[in-house]
Amino acid sequence: MHICKVRLLSGILLATTLAACSQDRTPAPSTPTPAEATIPAATPTGEPYVLLMAPDAPPTRATQLATQAVETFVKENGLALRRVTPGAEVLGSGLPGSPTLVAAVASGYGTELAAAAQANADALFAAIEEPGVQPLPNLLVVGGDNVRHDQAAFMAGLLATIENGNDYVGWIGEADTARGKLYQNGFRHGVRYNCPRCRVFDFELTPGADAGAGISAAGQLRENFIDTASAIPGAAGEAALIHLAENGIRVAGAGPDFFLRVFGDGGSSGAKSVLGEPAFRPDLLLADLLTRFLAGETFPEAVAYSLENGSLELAPFPNAWISSARQAYLLNILAEVAAGRLDIGIDPQTGEER
Repeated sequence: MHICKVRLLSGILLATTLAACSQDRTPAPSTPTPAEATIPAATPTGEPYVLLMAPDAPPTRATQLATQAVETFVKENGLALRRVTPGAEVLGSGLPGSPTLVAAVASGYGTELAAAAQANADALFAAIEEPGVQPLPNLLVVGGDNVRHDQAAFMAGLLATIENGNDYVGWIGEADTARGKLYQNGFRHGVRYNCPRCRVFDFELTPGADAGAGISAAGQLRENFIDTASAIPGAAGEAALIHLAENGIRVAGAGPDFFLRVFGDGGSSGAKSVLGEPAFRPDLLLADLLTRFLAGETFPEAVAYSLENGSLELAPFPNAWISSARQAYLLNILAEVAAGRLDIGIDPQTGEER
């Protein structure tokens, strides 16, 4: 077969020209794949959402439960959630979008939260485990400083006597403060209720006493051959109970997370001597309070952890000192207090006996 040379050369020239033109063109933009698509901003701006200020690693069990309760409320009510690590700059940013609720859980910015609530009267705020915060019409306050300390100490008195072997009980408290009186008389009344024959040996320290003072007080209590003991929460009282527990004296906590913080959740020396402790349950409160708050109800008083509202209870017993039958007995006493059929006999404001 014969091919015309002119046609052949023309074809080669045309192909070369087209290839050159193709190389000179700018490539058309490709359609992004799903993996390349822009991720939406974390802050919802066009839909109801809850802004939650909470630590990445909640420091206490109550903080964990409160954080989980807010997250559960958000999910069950079909709201969006923006959770941020606590920071005052979040509150000063003008509250992006229109949050249905701004909740702070142990953020350390309670003062700033209260200021934001005052500046944004149309928004709702909740301060949970935030000390030093007072309620406002649009600010719900739960826990923090608001605890029935007398009831927590009463529970410690029950724990310290339920398995006492010689009727000698030790207490390390704080002198000349309302807080000290609440704990001291609450503890004494728990002892008296459960063991009228028991003798309490107490040692009151000055407010702000350090761990060394607590250990010294514990040494003096040991001279009285006490079998069980408790102490006011704080550096001095907790150091005293560590010293006592390490020397075989069984101890009861008068505040939450005692076994976890003071005895390393069982990993520290003396942990086997722990009888028990009270626990806070903000989650049981928040499941009801948040619904009512968002429905328009106001709470002029801070909501305290107490036996009456179910947010104060005995924590799971860490050791086997107290039998199941006696555990049930203790729970029945607390149920009587919660129902108003048993008065522990302490003024919850002053700590005075009545």
